[in-house]
Amino acid sequence: MSSWSYTLTNKGRQLQAKAQAGTQLVYTKMAVGSGSLSGQSLEAMTALITPVKDLAIERVRRPPGTTRALIGATLRNQGVTTGFYLREVGIFATDPDDGEILYMYANAGTTADYIAPQGDGIIEKALNMNVFVGSAANITANIDESLVYATKQELDEAIAGINIRDASLTEKGVTQLSSATNSSAEDKAATPKAVKTVNEAAMAAQTTANAANLAAGAAQTAAANAQSAANAAETPTGAQAKVNAAVGSLPSLLTSAKGNAVAAINELFTSASNGKTAVAAAITGKGVPASGSDTFTQLATKIGQIVTGKRYASGSGDVASGVGKVTISGLKFTPSFVVVFLNRTAGPWYYAHLGKLNPSTPHASYGGVLFDPSTSDSSPTFLSTNTANSFYGFITTDGFEFKIGSTSALSYTWEAYE
Repeated sequence: MSSWSYTLTNKGRQLQAKAQAGTQLVYTKMAVGSGSLSGQSLEAMTALITPVKDLAIERVRRPPGTTRALIGATLRNQGVTTGFYLREVGIFATDPDDGEILYMYANAGTTADYIAPQGDGIIEKALNMNVFVGSAANITANIDESLVYATKQELDEAIAGINIRDASLTEKGVTQLSSATNSSAEDKAATPKAVKTVNEAAMAAQTTANAANLAAGAAQTAAANAQSAANAAETPTGAQAKVNAAVGSLPSLLTSAKGNAVAAINELFTSASNGKTAVAAAITGKGVPASGSDTFTQLATKIGQIVTGKRYASGSGDVASGVGKVTISGLKFTPSFVVVFLNRTAGPWYYAHLGKLNPSTPHASYGGVLFDPSTSDSSPTFLSTNTANSFYGFITTDGFEFKIGSTSALSYTWEAYE
């Protein structure tokens, strides 16, 4: 592992003094080289001894209340034809009077790491330098966002900051499950147990209604027979006796109305109707409109329409080489989270989208994170701009859309969550 000696150069100190007085401190680039020191003073350096490659600055961080800032870039051996020892690192900045100057210089001496040329394996090395900035209030850098990678720590911090609110009638979110069958709450979702309870109540009401219908039919038949017998009776007494024999003993009825067969039959029909109304109210309470006038078949169908949780969908496909757009639509819900897996020849990529609807800008990157799991945890790929070969996407009301820039055909799979 390299051991670095580094300091602000004389030019850097002069610029630092200007920054203390209010001048904007703008870092322009980081450069690496292989030069060895031969008695030179680090403070007097104005350029690298043997420069090899310029690096774009990818991150500038200054913790609140500190006098130092972290300047970060990534060294890749892409385009390096001859291996070299990473012995020199320089950070350049813009001086309002002298133009671009060497602000900070570092040298690892004999502890330098060897960087193999392209073709001897892919090298990606994160370079983070702590630079003294004092009390300068305005610090920035020229950063090409298309080259920025998110570190594992940055990705963990972004995920930790996600806050999903509770669901309501007007906003999607986290919903608590409930097994209650008599609740009027509108911020809870029914569990399978609650649906089962409602279904069993409906089946019991169906059984009661069937029995009531059979009893009513039998009573109606008996009444008709009794009426016929009474009409044929020679005397009122004989007719009454025949009616009593055909209808049976009214006090033996299980209804509260025991003195009149018609009243008993009406009571049975009323009981069945009340049971359907109670079942319909329970179904409506779970978010599916129902009425006591619905048939038992209709009520059973609506019980099956009760939603017990969030919905999910998945799929797959292929795209040809070049820049292509993939549109997924026709989902039965609006996704709030989408994950796409790209099966690339060079290694898989994952794309996660935690964005909101973006119909006004249909071809701009909006809230997506693309990362390459084959790279190290400290530098997975992160893209956030719409360039010719970038990857972006956005969510629609019934699906989502994403763009793939690839030099070869590849396949993909996706998952969407409500």
